[in-house]
Amino acid sequence: MSELDVRNAWNLAPGNFTPDKLDEWYKGSTLNMLPNKARLAHQGLEAFLTGWLPEQPIIGKDTRVIGVGSCFASYFLLWLAENGFNRQLDTSPHNALVRYGAAFENPAVIAQQFRWAFEGLDVGQVKWIAKDKELFEASEERRLLVRRTLEQTDVLVLTLGLSEVWYDSETGEPLWRALTKRHYDPQRHVFRVEKVTDTIRWLEKIESIRARHLPSLKIVFTVSPVRLSATFRPISAISANSVSKAILRAGLDEFLRSQSDKLNRLLYYFPSFEIVQDYFRDPFEEDNRHVTPFVAAQVVRCFAENFCDTSVFPRPPRDARSSESPFNNSFLALSNEKMFNPAAGEHAARVAELEGRVAELQRIADERMQVIDGLDRAARERLELVQRLDAECARLRQLRSAP
Repeated sequence: MSELDVRNAWNLAPGNFTPDKLDEWYKGSTLNMLPNKARLAHQGLEAFLTGWLPEQPIIGKDTRVIGVGSCFASYFLLWLAENGFNRQLDTSPHNALVRYGAAFENPAVIAQQFRWAFEGLDVGQVKWIAKDKELFEASEERRLLVRRTLEQTDVLVLTLGLSEVWYDSETGEPLWRALTKRHYDPQRHVFRVEKVTDTIRWLEKIESIRARHLPSLKIVFTVSPVRLSATFRPISAISANSVSKAILRAGLDEFLRSQSDKLNRLLYYFPSFEIVQDYFRDPFEEDNRHVTPFVAAQVVRCFAENFCDTSVFPRPPRDARSSESPFNNSFLALSNEKMFNPAAGEHAARVAELEGRVAELQRIADERMQVIDGLDRAARERLELVQRLDAECARLRQLRSAP
């Protein structure tokens, strides 16, 4: 440490630079330590929220919220709908953001929707195919519906899912997903892994459109913990997933650092990815991709407690069978339970889930056994009838053959 450095240090913070402290490591003005296991257990999910919280809740009962991106975004919207929020949302089935929002898993495609809505994207240059393998007609009516939806939205939850993207090499436009064989042109449609700089560029495009056309819109960014189901790269899907998430997280972090004046005011980040990866021991379902209902519930509950008006929830416990989806039923029931130590309840929830599955399987087995018993009784009755008829036929044959 030079004499000038010492003098500057003393001028900056004399109390911290007494002679006996000059050989200590300089730790800067901000230092957040990684919590050890004991401290993480004590802090719970709050350990992940430092630096990311709004000054006050941004979602009230009349706030219009939509979610776009990975299917993980749908958990946030499901919880909002079931707990008294989002009562004024337009859910037209022709709205691309509402109907296909879960398909917009990468920044390029999300930015494309913003460009289409507000910048007059040439729809002749795009080929959009939905999960039903049908072409999406990018009509002017639908464009205006997407634009109107964004204009009427107060909070947009953007969940980034992957960095593997298919492009049209002639137009440079991204595709929603890989094409069907009917529409695929090997000379035109190419696969690539986005770079961090690509991610930043698309996020900056979204922000420029938001600032110009939607100045009051708040955006909450998240990275989906849901893993890739497969990769088009010649490597392990496990490695490809790690790279894909790392690109998204690095690009998003650099983008948010460049928007520090808007952070936690207009632009927000919620660390759902980190919570799933670094807090829970066994967060994934048997497919090793999607999170369990318990983990999804804890993540969304944490989001709600910090971003939503807590006076609106929780609502009374819902009917356990009011939804057609067992996952949604379990998720909603668990999300309405306040849990001070989610990690401790993870295994108990998994055991309860498995017990529930066993009970359901037992119920199905019992129902099928009743059917089997009924068929067995019917078969025995028919057999008895056949035997009586056979005996009667034998008696008649004897009478006929008698002299």
